[in-house]
Amino acid sequence: MIPEENFGMMDNCCSTPRTARRQQEKRSHDRPGLLGEPITPIQSQPFTSRYTMAPGHELGRGKFAVVRKCIAKDTEKEYAAKIMRKRRKGQDCRMEILHEIAVLELALGNPWVIKLHEVYETTTEMILVLEYAAGGEIFNQCVAEREEAFKEKDVQRLLRQILKGVSFLHRHNVVHLDLKPQNILLTSDCPLGDIKIVDFGLSRVVNNNEELREIMGTPEYVAPEILSYEPISTATDMWSIGVLAYVMLTGTSPFLGDDKQHTFLNISQLNVSYTDGDFEGISELAIDFIKALLVKEPEGRASAEDCLQHPWLAEGDLPDPYASAMSSLQDNCQTVQSEEEEQEELKAESSLETSPGQVDSEEQTVTEELILMASYTLGQCRQTEIEKQSETKAITKRFKFEEPMLQEIPGDFIY
Repeated sequence: MIPEENFGMMDNCCSTPRTARRQQEKRSHDRPGLLGEPITPIQSQPFTSRYTMAPGHELGRGKFAVVRKCIAKDTEKEYAAKIMRKRRKGQDCRMEILHEIAVLELALGNPWVIKLHEVYETTTEMILVLEYAAGGEIFNQCVAEREEAFKEKDVQRLLRQILKGVSFLHRHNVVHLDLKPQNILLTSDCPLGDIKIVDFGLSRVVNNNEELREIMGTPEYVAPEILSYEPISTATDMWSIGVLAYVMLTGTSPFLGDDKQHTFLNISQLNVSYTDGDFEGISELAIDFIKALLVKEPEGRASAEDCLQHPWLAEGDLPDPYASAMSSLQDNCQTVQSEEEEQEELKAESSLETSPGQVDSEEQTVTEELILMASYTLGQCRQTEIEKQSETKAITKRFKFEEPMLQEIPGDFIY
């Protein structure tokens, strides 16, 4: 991987000759599940000639890619730069990256999929300049303490957006194959914004003419047909959405075992519970929604369109996020105001019995209390990095933070 300070500066142009690139791109049509050559021009000029990397703003990292916040020099607009190696484990993976670009182009007009802005290439890497989602991954809210985690109404609204994005992809025969909380971003975290689906590195095109069988996905979210090496379909994504809904509602992973083999066994045998304490306060309709997706046979699962018609996601039941945020803000203001009035009354009652010096002392105390209360109210939306780190340490037992699978699973794991 090129050092952070040298992104896009290792060479001035792509070393692959244009004719060779055309031949490689033509061969991509012969690769099952991959789209052809994208339309977006691939820039050969240094990435750093137009963008500045924001120091200390690493948004995500995998084995072969890193995502960093960057700023356009001419407009000062914020973007996310996804820097990907072209060779992985000794293999040329440029075609897979071009496929990811083509999928992003396909979804350019969809509001629930991250938008592609530009593409750059060096001898060893390709850099995708993407829309910046300031709210980060929904994973952070999924694993937060229950009072700060998603409420059921939040999950309803966000899942509806996710399903609209996935439905669009499925209508164009594209399956994501790695839907999980880390790949769903938010435009803002406070107030809670809208979702953006990201990371199409494992996505594939499916059609009725040929079967596609591959072992890919993140262990906790893979469908049973992945483990048994059966054909992939749009239903494979719907299983992952069922797991995603479970995680968003409860903060726990339904099939997570002590190791990968245990996790895969839980998935294959459909070892999942809906009766423990994690579902306390969760509606029966929400549980019914999950059960419609966590079905072992792909043909038995609800489609994205079916899910959008499910009673739990009925349009009329969804809250207005703006109104909800304003109501919360008004409640906080009224709380501070009522506390201030109570303190004023107490101060007036005791003023006849206290000396001037004591009054000053009490006024200072009241002021400090009001400041602390206001700070607490505002501080709910300003969680410190230390608190976030402590939360991460607290939830590691519930999630494995595993990388996606890119190779076949040994036969012992297939049931």
